[in-house]
Amino acid sequence: MRHKTLTFQERRNAIGAAALKLFSEFGYAAVSNKDLGKAAGVNPALIYYYFKDKDDLFQFAVRMALTDVVAAYEKLRRERKSMGGLEAWLSSNLLLSPELSGFLKVVLDYSYSNRKSLLTEGAIKQFYVTEVEILASALSQKPGISAQRAVKLARLISVLLDGVMAARVVRPEIDAQQIVESLQELLAAGSH
Repeated sequence: MRHKTLTFQERRNAIGAAALKLFSEFGYAAVSNKDLGKAAGVNPALIYYYFKDKDDLFQFAVRMALTDVVAAYEKLRRERKSMGGLEAWLSSNLLLSPELSGFLKVVLDYSYSNRKSLLTEGAIKQFYVTEVEILASALSQKPGISAQRAVKLARLISVLLDGVMAARVVRPEIDAQQIVESLQELLAAGSH
């Protein structure tokens, strides 16, 4: 049986996905190149062919995760045209909640480290700007919610979603679905 030869970018993405999983499970410092190579199915020395160093790989994995979350939201919006922007964003967060919880762990690890990158900082900022824009746009469509109030609510929901994802890590009994449904009920009641 022949295996498909991956392109440079496909291999880079596969290594990035494996790294993100390991970083979210064990933290940046605990993951070795040997671990990364094994998880990605490559010789650990080859990682340096695809990435300058472990920091470059870490930053790539963070940017890749951010891109994946926004892509999942866009896909959900296309597939379920009847779903509004708010519902699609909340649903995509639920669908990806294990990944988002892991991603949040990685971003926190990054934020507390001394490893800084303008590209990674920009990607994180862009993720939250995009999230607030999506939420504010959807909220401003609801009766009685001004554009200014929509932005304030969007920021609050963004922080709440991060809190739900963080709580899932510490308190696995948290039912993210139930919390999001309660949030939707509150927003529906507040717009009447």
